[in-house]
Amino acid sequence: MNRFRSFLTRALSAVSLGAAAVAATGCVQTSLPDSVTPNPGPRADLRRYDAEWFDAARLGRVDILQALVSARYPIDATTREGYTAVILAAYRHQPAALDYLLRAKANPCLGDQHGNTALMGAIFKGDTAISERLMNTRCPIDEANNAGETALSFAALFGRLDLLPELVARGANPDHADALGRTALQTAILQGNESAVAALEKVGAARNEDQSLRSHP
Repeated sequence: MNRFRSFLTRALSAVSLGAAAVAATGCVQTSLPDSVTPNPGPRADLRRYDAEWFDAARLGRVDILQALVSARYPIDATTREGYTAVILAAYRHQPAALDYLLRAKANPCLGDQHGNTALMGAIFKGDTAISERLMNTRCPIDEANNAGETALSFAALFGRLDLLPELVARGANPDHADALGRTALQTAILQGNESAVAALEKVGAARNEDQSLRSHP
């Protein structure tokens, strides 16, 4: 146990140093002693390492994530804003960290305090590669946030129109209505977003004038 504590102390120090390196140079040191084999022993209260865990997700420090998972850190822990390590790794474009977390059975379907999922965050950022990785998880493709918006809603709203066919191919409903009763197409029409209107209609979104009238405030 003492051996592992020594390892964890060095590993967590490396996260803080890595964060400073990112701020100063944009790069991170990633090597850890090869001779150290952590032995977590009985489960401890590892939530004291929350800051290090979430920093590791943001910085793509797979080694630190592995060390804490080996120590039985709760892999689906959240920040005060409801962000999981999966959400942070996806939002910060850390594909290696994201893949590790998914292999380690982290839940990619969890949303933040607003219900926004890792997939929604990746779509918002316009990160096609991360978005496609998350589309292939077990999460319902039409999982909705607190406003009733889905990944398809985000793709239409934020101009990630190239993702619409892929979302629909995976079962996304182009006529899903949000909490206000509006579909993505109705929202695009109200915004005068002709590109989104055309892209949504191309993937099968239905123009329903009665619903459009009801969707006006």
